[in-house]
Amino acid sequence: MNIDLTHKGTMLSVLARDPADGTLGIALASSSIAIGARCPHVETGRAAVASQGFTNLKVGPLALDLVRCGLTAAEVLEALRQHDRWLDYRQIGILTADGQIGAHTGAQATGWAGHRVGQDLLLLGNGLSRGEATFDAVVTAHRESGGLPMADRLLRALEGAKALLGDAFPINSASLLVRSPGAESQIDLRVDLPSSPIDEGGSGLADLRRLYAEYLPLVDIYAARSVAPRPF
Repeated sequence: MNIDLTHKGTMLSVLARDPADGTLGIALASSSIAIGARCPHVETGRAAVASQGFTNLKVGPLALDLVRCGLTAAEVLEALRQHDRWLDYRQIGILTADGQIGAHTGAQATGWAGHRVGQDLLLLGNGLSRGEATFDAVVTAHRESGGLPMADRLLRALEGAKALLGDAFPINSASLLVRSPGAESQIDLRVDLPSSPIDEGGSGLADLRRLYAEYLPLVDIYAARSVAPRPF
């Protein structure tokens, strides 16, 4: 199999925090496949980390380790610069449980690439055909869904970007991670490849939305079974 390592795709990550209860979440959508296996990392009560671009698979776990050791988000980014000599090709986002935010977009990131820091919100994107306008759409969709659970707000944020970009943002894979302190069951969903090919109208994000709708009624059931198993 020939693999094109110079592939220039499109990717968007949305990291969020609920200051009321410390819930952390990440939603990602990408033109690449199986993005959920490489880019999002969340630890309850610690931090949410996104590593994208020319992703270093070690960056996410290392960043969480450093947060666990007491480093601030800014200190984690500085440590990563010392650890990874190719950081200029990558994008890194860190949102800690206490609200610290660290973000890095390397000068060698492909296509239009950038990040935006908001209140308890961090956006990372590369290959975005509409640049900052994409972030505007994400922020608007996220704000207008205020009051909904974090998972819904994250999905709507990605859907806002897709509505703006249309075919310029083919989504082959998408991922949704939400971690809440004290919750027995967590949201950890991903679509590695759409159920229909992109050129036939398939979308990993649409599939993720359907998966979330099917999974949501079962969250409490699975949580109850984990602490008190019982037959059907």
